[in-house]
Order: sequence, then C-alpha cells, then structure tokens
Amino acid sequence: MASLKDQIRAAQDIKTQDDVEIPEWVPGVKFRVRGLPSSDWEEYQNRLSKMRIDTGKAGGAEMQLRSNKALIVAKALYDQETDELVFPDPREGVAILGRKNAGIVNGLFNLVRHLSDDDKSFEQKVKDAEGNSAGDQL
Repeated sequence: MASLKDQIRAAQDIKTQDDVEIPEWVPGVKFRVRGLPSSDWEEYQNRLSKMRIDTGKAGGAEMQLRSNKALIVAKALYDQETDELVFPDPREGVAILGRKNAGIVNGLFNLVRHLSDDDKSFEQKVKDAEGNSAGDQL
C-alpha cells in the first residue's frame, strides 16, 4: 500500500476544460485550458501583494495587474490536439497576450481561476469535497 505522501503526489487534481474556442484569435481551433497548481497561484498572489502604485505614472498599477493575468493565461493555455503549451516561454506569452483584447484575456483568466478552484471559499471547497473521501474513491 502506498504511503499517504505517495497517494497525494499521484492524485490527479488539476482540472481541465477542452473545446475552448477563441474565434477572434484562431477561428476553428479548440484549446485546452488547465487549472494551475498552488505554487503558480501563490506566485500570482505574491505579485499582487508586491504591486506598487506609481503615482507619477498613470495606469502603472493597472498595467501590472493585466500582465499578471496574461502570465496566468500563458501558463494555462494548451493546444488541444497536441496537449502542448501554446506559450512554452511564459514571458513571450505575456508579451503577446498583453497586446490582445483585455476582455478575452480576462475571460480566460477567470476560467483558469475557476478550474484552479481559486474562486471558491474554503467552506465551499469543503462542501464540494464531502463524499469524495479516499474510502469512496478506492
């Protein structure tokens, strides 16, 4: 019997959504969007908490926030046919996505957030987990 650590390591808990179409970018192509692991969300939250508002530069804080959303999207957007990241280099992804429609990037960000369960309260996560104990899954 595997140890608890090994069972946790092996658990497939990252959600995905297939058949995501973005006709404004590539008509007829279907993307896979994956939720992100805890470490990527912590990095995102840390960037937000470190964000400084530059009063001498209009929109400085807004631009920082937008590029953080682009980074999350760049790390989560896959070609559904090949299961390869669309942006293997996240910096290049941020540069490209930073010049795309903010509504589309924001919509994809919200989807990644949902797939990562970051849009739920702790109480909701516990409620969702009820009935999904190891005894039920084995």
